[in-house]
Amino acid sequence: MRVVIGYPPLKSTKGTPLLSQNRQFQWFKNPTYIYPVVPAYAATILKQAGHQVKWLDGIAQQWTEADWLKRVKGFKPDLVFMETKTPVIKQHWQIISRIKQLSSKIRVVLAGDHVTALPEESFKNSQVDYVLTGGDYDWLLLNLVEHFCPEDDQPLAETKKLEPGIWYRQASQVKSTGLFQLKHNLNQLPLIDRQLSHWQDYAYKNGNFKATPGAYIMASRDCWWRKHGGCSFCSWTTLYPQYRVRRVQAVLTEVEALVKDYQVKEIMDDSGTFPAGQWLQTFCQGMIKRGLNQQLNFDCNLRFGALKKRDYQLMAQAGFRLLLFGLESANQSTLDQLNKGTKLKTIIKELKIINQVNQEFKGQLQPHLTFMFGYPWETKAQVHKTLALAKKLFKSGLIDSLQATLIIPYPGTALFKQAEQNQWLLTQDWNDFDMQQPVLKTVLTDQELRQLRTKFYWAFLSPEFIRRQLLNIKSLADFKFLFRAAAKVISHSWKRQ
Repeated sequence: MRVVIGYPPLKSTKGTPLLSQNRQFQWFKNPTYIYPVVPAYAATILKQAGHQVKWLDGIAQQWTEADWLKRVKGFKPDLVFMETKTPVIKQHWQIISRIKQLSSKIRVVLAGDHVTALPEESFKNSQVDYVLTGGDYDWLLLNLVEHFCPEDDQPLAETKKLEPGIWYRQASQVKSTGLFQLKHNLNQLPLIDRQLSHWQDYAYKNGNFKATPGAYIMASRDCWWRKHGGCSFCSWTTLYPQYRVRRVQAVLTEVEALVKDYQVKEIMDDSGTFPAGQWLQTFCQGMIKRGLNQQLNFDCNLRFGALKKRDYQLMAQAGFRLLLFGLESANQSTLDQLNKGTKLKTIIKELKIINQVNQEFKGQLQPHLTFMFGYPWETKAQVHKTLALAKKLFKSGLIDSLQATLIIPYPGTALFKQAEQNQWLLTQDWNDFDMQQPVLKTVLTDQELRQLRTKFYWAFLSPEFIRRQLLNIKSLADFKFLFRAAAKVISHSWKRQ
């Protein structure tokens, strides 16, 4: 079977859509292209099963829609697969119509958190043929493809039973095979075919990588906080209500292959939260034993409250660099509302521990914090308390970078349900759920929100922080990274001014 796995380019004056592998969607003038790990697994699995696969990421390639459609038509696919998200779902419905104009025989498949939450919506508003729900859409896509067997010019014939989690049309009705099940064994995943999935398109166009080429992996799906319900705003709680982790040795083998076969110098693990406990310790020891800590930087998402000082010391030895934490707010009541499961006092204490480790390991670990604002329940005083904390953390040298965004309640999340129940939603036009404007009621005006975003991104401008960064420049790569980071800050802070 001939399958296109792609991201059609989306034209907008707002910028470039950061669609692939993102929990939070934004448009960017200075884009970072994130490698889509799960779709890359899908492409690899299909190829290994004997199917012909074409990878067409029109966003990363910066094609026009006409260019992308021309390539789709030229491949003559039986099926086109697209990952989608809330703010672009309407555009994808329109693109499905244009795909169908190429050939009525092409089947179109959608996957992602939005269609997992609202699968029937896309059937009502587009000519989509299938919706894959849940986060294991790599396996589900293989199951769907093997459900058909094209023979010469004969119609596609059913050959294999569909797994739970697939929605489809039958005559004039929309049906499903039941609730998706995360029962697939992550340890049976193959090494991703990076050439097939055009890894180079993402290896150099990612501002988060200090050293290039860089690559993305996923040690787990998705966050171990799921056993406590997960953060109420996280869109991937819809995809991964359960937490599963790959074997340590399998992940180490993947890291080693990326270094050996592709000369990768930095790896970002995009698990919602990197595994902790004995798994983490064994992984770090393996990185050191294999000498991988001397050959690359390793970045990951973490949660406060899971690691001790000895863990951070071991991570520094193992080559970890960028540590991404979600702080979200300086108000404990907000953290509780979001089900973060963390206490502000322990967060500050943990950042100080990381700072102590950095004094021992020459600033090896670089904490990055995410903040959000625009909560319906926060007062202006509470909002400015969070801004004051960001400035304090920069000035005291406890963090190296931050991201500040508007809170967005994606369909399927606990926050979205809460917003509906409390009548907080200002709109349900999905185009507006792109962090360009508030979609929740808040005490802040639009102008105040824009000014606040700017203030967050300029929070690092203390003499102490600038002096530390300049003293940390030890190579041309360090200088270039600092320059790129400064450009990104300016891009973020001036957006929509």
